[in-house]
Amino acid sequence: MKAWIALLWLAACGNSSSTPQVDANRRDASSIVDSRPIDAGIPDAAISTLTVTSTAWLEGELIPGMYTCKGTNVSPPLAWTAPSAAHQGYALVMTDKTNGLIHSVLWDIPATTLTLPENIQKVAMPAVPAGAQQPLAYDNQTYGYLGPCPPTEHMYAFAIYAVDALPLPGVTAQSNRTALQAAINAHATAVGRLTGKFSIPPPL
Repeated sequence: MKAWIALLWLAACGNSSSTPQVDANRRDASSIVDSRPIDAGIPDAAISTLTVTSTAWLEGELIPGMYTCKGTNVSPPLAWTAPSAAHQGYALVMTDKTNGLIHSVLWDIPATTLTLPENIQKVAMPAVPAGAQQPLAYDNQTYGYLGPCPPTEHMYAFAIYAVDALPLPGVTAQSNRTALQAAINAHATAVGRLTGKFSIPPPL
């Protein structure tokens, strides 16, 4: 009789072992890769298209080293065409197309601006373009631009958005890059992208 009681007690309490149970559906946060499409939610066919260019490289080419962590890591010069749709300002979002990581954002760019100079200040409110703002970049320490720095070849997109509001509603100087991308998506009237490649040279 005592043996049966002991067996029943073990069956009922077997899951209360001091050994932690592993949930097979859980993943460590460090293993999660953001694979969402860039600019998710933006219906490109429904808004105007901008042409974005740079004097530093052509569409799809290698991004020069000075604009990456292998060089001085300054922001590249960019230019774009004015949209046909009504707009109040612009925003720039740089994203790693390979893993979906948003590197940096520049928003509240004045509507009269059609170019960005090289080496924009790494501060929350740079002097040029006047009135624009920048959140912390992907290292969560540096304001503004931080260029490519992956261990393998990645593709990057520099997306310029025309937006219908200036200042951009619903965001503050403390907003993170994901929140800013969502706000930009919600107010975009036109978008254009320049893509570039970062490649690690093979060992000799």
